[in-house]
Amino acid sequence: MRGLNATIRRRLISTAIGITIILIILGFVINFHLKNTFRQYQLLSKIDGLNTNELALRKYEKDFLLRETKNSEFYKTSKSAILDSFAITLDKAEQELKYLKQSGELSEFSIYQKFSLVETGFKDYRKNFELLKKEIVAKGFKDYGLEGQMRDQIHAVETIVEKQQNLQYSKLMLTLRRHEKDYLLRKDLKYREKFNAVINSFKDLLKNDKNNDSKVISTYLTTYQEIFHKLIDKDIIIGLHEDRGLMKRIDQNINQIEKNLAEIHTIIYSSTKRKISQVVITLFVIITLLSSAILIILYRDSRYIVSSIKRLRKYITRLGKGELPEVITIKGSDEIADMKHSINILTENLKRTRDFVIEVGNGQFTSEINVFNGEGELGSNLLAMRKKLLQVASEREQQQIEAERRIWNNEGIGLFAEVLRNNSDNLEELSFQIIKNLVKYLKANQGGLFIRNEEQNNETFFDLKAAFAYDRRKFADKKVKLGEGVLGMCALEGETVYMTDIPHNYIEITSGLGGANPSSLIIIPIKQEGKVLGIIEIASFKKFESFEIEFIEKIAANIASHLYFVQMNIKTNMLLEETQRQAEEMKAQEEEMRQNMEELQVTQERLATREEELLFEISNLKIRNKELFQELTEIKENNEFKYDSIEKYN
Repeated sequence: MRGLNATIRRRLISTAIGITIILIILGFVINFHLKNTFRQYQLLSKIDGLNTNELALRKYEKDFLLRETKNSEFYKTSKSAILDSFAITLDKAEQELKYLKQSGELSEFSIYQKFSLVETGFKDYRKNFELLKKEIVAKGFKDYGLEGQMRDQIHAVETIVEKQQNLQYSKLMLTLRRHEKDYLLRKDLKYREKFNAVINSFKDLLKNDKNNDSKVISTYLTTYQEIFHKLIDKDIIIGLHEDRGLMKRIDQNINQIEKNLAEIHTIIYSSTKRKISQVVITLFVIITLLSSAILIILYRDSRYIVSSIKRLRKYITRLGKGELPEVITIKGSDEIADMKHSINILTENLKRTRDFVIEVGNGQFTSEINVFNGEGELGSNLLAMRKKLLQVASEREQQQIEAERRIWNNEGIGLFAEVLRNNSDNLEELSFQIIKNLVKYLKANQGGLFIRNEEQNNETFFDLKAAFAYDRRKFADKKVKLGEGVLGMCALEGETVYMTDIPHNYIEITSGLGGANPSSLIIIPIKQEGKVLGIIEIASFKKFESFEIEFIEKIAANIASHLYFVQMNIKTNMLLEETQRQAEEMKAQEEEMRQNMEELQVTQERLATREEELLFEISNLKIRNKELFQELTEIKENNEFKYDSIEKYN
C-alpha cells in the first residue's frame, strides 16, 4: 500500500508539474496575444482621437462662419479665438497622422492608401479653409473689405443726392440699396440683374443731366457697381449655397476624411476581432490538450486502483468523452458507494444540463430545467446564463422591430419628399399623389385629402380635393364646414383624431364587391403656424400603430409647409395673371385714348381751317354787301334825280 501511495503521489506530482508547465506556456501565449490586442486597441483609440479632432474642426468651422463673419472686431484685427483653436486642433491632428505614419503601427494593415487619403483630406481641408477665410476677409463686413468700400461709395452718392434734393435720384438710390440688401440676405443672382438694370438707368439719367455733380455721381456709381460685382464674385467663390464653391470643397474634404477614417477603423477593428478569436481558439486548444493530458495520466494511474475503481474510471471516462450513461448500481455503503452516488447525481445533473443546452440552442429560454437545483457555481451560472440569453433575445427582437420601424419611417419620409418635390404646380394632382402614396404606404384601404376654402360666403369650408380607395382614384364632391362633424372638429381643434369604433355607414366609398366598415380611422390636421390648411382622413381594416400615427403627423407637417408654398404660388400666379390682364386692358385703353386724341386733333385742325374759310367768306360777303349798298345808293340817287326831273317837267 505504501508503494501504491508513493506511485500515486509521484504521478500526481508529475501531473502537477506538467500542468504547471502547460499553464506557464499558456500564460506566455495569452500575454503575447493580449499585448498585440491592446496595441491594436490603442491604435483604434488614436483613430477615434482623429475622429474627435475632425468633429472639433467641424465645430470651429461652423462657429467661425456663424459668429466671426458677423464680428466687426475680426475684420479689424484679423484675429479670432475660434481660428486659433481651429489651427491648434488641425496641427494636433496632422501631428498625430505624422506620428502614426512614422511609428509603423499601421504596417500590419493594408491601409496605407486610405491613410494617405486621410492625410490628403486634412491638407486640402487646411488649404480650402485658408482660401475661405481669405475670401471672407476680402469680402468684408459693414465698414471693412468690399462691403465697406461699397458702403463708402453709395454713402458718397447719397450725400450728393441729398444736397440736390432730387426726388427721382433718391428713389433710384433707395431701389439700388434694396436690391443690394436683397442679394446680401438671399444670395440670389437675380438681384444682380435687377441691380444692374437700375444702376444703368441711373447712369443714363445722369448723362442727360447737365448738373456739375452728375459726373461725380456717375463715377461713384460705376465704382459702386464694380465693387458690388466683385462682392458677388467672392460669394460665388465661397459658395452661394453649401453645394457649391469652397463650402462644397470643404464639405468634400470632411466627407473624405470621415469615410476613410471609418474604413480604417473598421479594418483595424475586424483585425482585432480576428486576434481575439485566435486567442480564444488557442486557449481552447491548449485547454483541450491539458484536459487530454490529465485524462491520459489519470487513465495510467487508474491501473493501480481496485476493480470497483476501474468501473468508476470507465464511467468517468465516458462522462469525460461527453457520454451520459445510465446510473451506476450502488451496492454497500462505503466510500466507493458514496462516490458512485455522487457520480450518479453528477450524471443526472449533466443530463439535465444537456437538456438545458438543447433547449437553449433551440431558443427555448423560458423552459424550466432544474440543473444542480440552481445552486453551486455551475447551476447558478447556467440559470443566470438563461436569464441573460432571454434578456438578450428580447432586446434583439425589440431592436430589430425598432430598426425596421426606423427604416420604414425614413423610407416613407424620403418617398413623400420626392412626391412633394415633383408636384408643385397643380394642387389637385399634388393632393392625389399625397393621399394615394399615403394610403398605399400605410397599407390602408382608403383615404381623402381636404383643403381649406375661405371664399364661400365668408365661411370656412374644407373641400375634398382628392380621394383614393381600393387602389383606384375616386371622384367625389364633398364639403365639410369648420366645426361640423368629426372632420370639422378636428380642423377646429387642430388635434389628431384616432377612432377604432367607427359609426356604421360613416365611410361612403366602397369597392366593387361591396363595402365593410373599417376597423380604424385616423384624421390628421395639416397645420402651418397654428392654422389648419387641410385635413387627411385615412381608414383601414387594421389598427394603426403609434409609430404609424407619428409618421403621418410628421408627413402632415411636411405637407403643410409645402401646401402653403403651393397655395401661395397659385395665388401669386393668379395675381400675376390678373395684373398682366389689367396691364393689357390699360394699354388698350391708352391706345384708344391716343387714337381719339389724334382724331380730335385732326378734327380741330379741320375746324380751324373751316373757320378761316368762313371768315374769309364773311369778309368777302361784307365787301360784296358794301358794294351792293353803294350800287343801291347810286340807283336810289338816280331814281330820285329822274323823279325830280319828271316833276319839273310836269
